[in-house]
Amino acid sequence: MKIDLFKLNNLGKTDIDGEVTFDKEYFGTMDIIDIKECYVNGELSIDYEDNINMYADIKGIFILPDAYTLEPIEYPFEVNIDENIGKYEDFYNKNKNSLDILPFLWQNIVSEVPIRCTKSDKTPDLKGDGWSLE
Repeated sequence: MKIDLFKLNNLGKTDIDGEVTFDKEYFGTMDIIDIKECYVNGELSIDYEDNINMYADIKGIFILPDAYTLEPIEYPFEVNIDENIGKYEDFYNKNKNSLDILPFLWQNIVSEVPIRCTKSDKTPDLKGDGWSLE
């Protein structure tokens, strides 16, 4: 999701509104199968010290493996972002008048991934033919 820094500088703020998709490379070794219906709504603004600030709400659905059965399950998430992402000059000089906010969004989304999740309320049977786990 690219932001025009020239427009941001002239207006002092710009809206962020749209669906976000992440390539599978972002998932890496994490237990994320996919992310569906990821939608971001918010704004970027420049303060009096030329800092770029992001205020955004992100909603979506993780597709994660069940902790017991490894079947894919849906896990909804919601993230609120209110942070300074850096100086305007740093991004303007490096990126030729555009800012890709996808890495900043991913940083905040990945913090919402649970350690484990399951559909079942009961624990699995921890014994079998000639063995048991206690």
